[in-house]
Amino acid sequence: MSNKNKSFLAVGSFVLIFGILLALATVFDLQVSRILAAPKLREGQYFSTSFMSSLVEVTAMVPIWGAATFAACVLAVYFQQKKGASGYLWLIFYGLAVFTGASLLKDMMKYLLQILGREQLQEQPWVKALTVFFGLTAATLLLTLAGKWIRAHMAQMLPFALAIICSCCCFLFIELIKNPVGRMRFRAMHLIGDYSYYTPWYRISGAREQLSGMGMDRDFFKSFPSGHTFCGSMSYLLILLPDLFPSLQTRKWRLLSYAVPIAYTGFVAFFRVAGGAHFFSDVLVAGTMGFLAVQLFRYIFLYKLRDKLEQAARRAAA
Repeated sequence: MSNKNKSFLAVGSFVLIFGILLALATVFDLQVSRILAAPKLREGQYFSTSFMSSLVEVTAMVPIWGAATFAACVLAVYFQQKKGASGYLWLIFYGLAVFTGASLLKDMMKYLLQILGREQLQEQPWVKALTVFFGLTAATLLLTLAGKWIRAHMAQMLPFALAIICSCCCFLFIELIKNPVGRMRFRAMHLIGDYSYYTPWYRISGAREQLSGMGMDRDFFKSFPSGHTFCGSMSYLLILLPDLFPSLQTRKWRLLSYAVPIAYTGFVAFFRVAGGAHFFSDVLVAGTMGFLAVQLFRYIFLYKLRDKLEQAARRAAA
């Protein structure tokens, strides 16, 4: 079978499987959540009593912030090598690395404090100072310990960093969809004891407007799609590693580069549903969006861009 036919078969299989799963999710979303989430939700309590669901709530966003911090450091090293005014751009990307590193800890602490019922601590100066210190430390250590290695492998690292940045920025689409759709979380419906506000993923929910007089948190209406699952799906960036390094272009490493992120994203997705934070369709769509974003920018930066750079280098050598 030719590579072209293999590609058509892979795409067709992907679309078919996704379509079947989305159809099942559309029909059984509420039933699945009743089975998985309801037993671990207590009366008058918003968050699940499941330890694993709480762990995922706190840690699932680490891949997106961690990857973005690494990519920002790569771009900082890249511009450090430039002469003239463009050389100062490294400071901007160093600042971005500090921001994303700080955001990693900030998000973890935010969800942990919410689960513990201590949200007010988020505004304490020492908490903010701690997150900034963490970002500074993470960015500085990464540049100090890996800067020389990044510089030596810049031909591979630059397209990788660009693919990371663009893939992570697709998270903005998740946020743009959440508010207009306004789908009510299962755990929010469980909290008020009324499942009549359930809506399928493809329908705009009016629950937020209907319940506006009850002073309910805006987070209650951000079920579709799942931000945590999309952030977890940035682990799919591991798929790019065999494309970058010849030593990893073996069947074993290619299999691992798919198996690890599939397992991790599936793990996050399962416990987001089990925690009552999302429905099956929420995590399915978000995880698929993350996978497609990585594949799109893999094609743009690791195939098209790299081919152009190699052609330019050959012309310059000639």
